[in-house]
Amino acid sequence: MTRRYLFLCPDEKSASGGIAVIYDVVALLNKSGYRAAVIHNAADSGYPDYPDPVPMFYTKNMQRVYWRHARIRARAKIFRDWLGSRKKKLQLIDLRPTDVIVAPEFQVAEAIEAFEGMNIAVFVQNPFSLMTSCHRALERGFDPKTKVRFWFGIADVCQSHLNVLGLEPRAIFPVTMKPHEFPFHARKEKLITYMPRKRPWEAALIAEALVRRDRLLGYRIEALENMPRAEVAAKLSRTRIFISLLKHEALGFPAAEAMAAGCVVVGFDGLGTAEYFDKDVGVPVTEGDVAALITAVERTVAEYEADPSRLDTMRRKASERVNIRYSMSAFQTGLLSAWNQFNDILDNQGL
Repeated sequence: MTRRYLFLCPDEKSASGGIAVIYDVVALLNKSGYRAAVIHNAADSGYPDYPDPVPMFYTKNMQRVYWRHARIRARAKIFRDWLGSRKKKLQLIDLRPTDVIVAPEFQVAEAIEAFEGMNIAVFVQNPFSLMTSCHRALERGFDPKTKVRFWFGIADVCQSHLNVLGLEPRAIFPVTMKPHEFPFHARKEKLITYMPRKRPWEAALIAEALVRRDRLLGYRIEALENMPRAEVAAKLSRTRIFISLLKHEALGFPAAEAMAAGCVVVGFDGLGTAEYFDKDVGVPVTEGDVAALITAVERTVAEYEADPSRLDTMRRKASERVNIRYSMSAFQTGLLSAWNQFNDILDNQGL
């Protein structure tokens, strides 16, 4: 019986780089001869902004585990979600002994409990969530070292976290934010943009302060939210300065997309994205220092209006860096190498 790789996936309907990556991985594995599918938690799920069809099913296993450990208020939400799943699009997955469950890092504990006795791998996109999830597993009596057969990560920061936790075997490969969809634009408007989703209160405070302090020299400021990917790309093509509000990231799509499009990126690197976001290609600000971010934006505006040459060189270098490091070809080569390694291990162990 052919082995299937079943990727557990959140049911989020809004834009999510992490969910898009899961879909990307499943799509590429299928194109490369593997059998892979996205596994949601409800029959009416599915990521709305993904361009290509991928095999999708749903499972009740994860919700049963969450129900088991939930308090009354959380159980009420789970029950409402169940009742809301009336428009059935997906088929319930029929699990087989040869299936491999690939869980996101924040569901290590739940996946081990929900799919007891099955082969489990973990796909780490956020190493900070991995730490809390592994701790939760240990509290419930599950040792990730013995319950998980393989660990995948997407960045240097994933490697360092897996290393200190002693989690092996593992493989790291770069994912792609599809930089070709955010082509470099040299000509820009006096426009500053930001994405408030990860840091809503900081975003509101920053925008208010920048307008109130009136040091933007004619630049306007605009939030990018609740818009499709193509519209975001169009906005970034006109944006001169992008405020990065990354938080606990391993890659951080918004800053990388803005760099690809030729924006000067100012702000937080999300702790994990220093592998591409540094002072050579942007204006990083100390994590959480909102006051420093506000003044950094104002200084960047002032410098650009006085002499744009240094910042123009920086943003071109930034675009070149993310286009090379996070290209589709780098993603494809890295993923298939990692998956071949994992598949060989399973074959050698007769699983």
